[in-house]
Amino acid sequence: MVRRLLPLLLAAAALAALPKPASAQIYFDSYGSDSLAYSPGSFSYTFTPKPPRATHDSRIDPHLVKAAHIAEANAFAHSTMRCWRYVKQALLQAGAVSGYPATNYACQAGQELTSRYGFVRLRIYDPYRAPVGSVLVYQDGGGAGHVEIRTEHGFASDYRSPWRCKYRLIGVYAKLA
Repeated sequence: MVRRLLPLLLAAAALAALPKPASAQIYFDSYGSDSLAYSPGSFSYTFTPKPPRATHDSRIDPHLVKAAHIAEANAFAHSTMRCWRYVKQALLQAGAVSGYPATNYACQAGQELTSRYGFVRLRIYDPYRAPVGSVLVYQDGGGAGHVEIRTEHGFASDYRSPWRCKYRLIGVYAKLA
């Protein structure tokens, strides 16, 4: 019995003495392309699926699509806590609104866009199904909220991200052509 187990014990001891393989983790940048990062330790693979791409809707005002490109170009990699300011500037630069919106809080954006600038609330309840150029308004637990524009690659406000905001979606707003 011992003679049969001896080779197995020796093989297990030899495997335990070997150095551990390098660990590989895949990280995705803001546009979903991946890059490998190696570190010593056990091998592991982390996969994050890409979010669905945005659709173009011909009924959306072309100024909003231009605002989406402007917002994405002006956005940072991380938040500066000025989402509504950056969205207002993108809408104004693209010509989607006639004047600078006056509200201070992001959660009030939808109400002002519909009452003063001719936007309509779309019957979309999933941010990933929002067309390019639409403005998405979120409510957090009682704070200022969050607002972002749907872009081809994800979402943009003061920062760009392929993922939606974690807050509760209030509404998706757009100006129809």
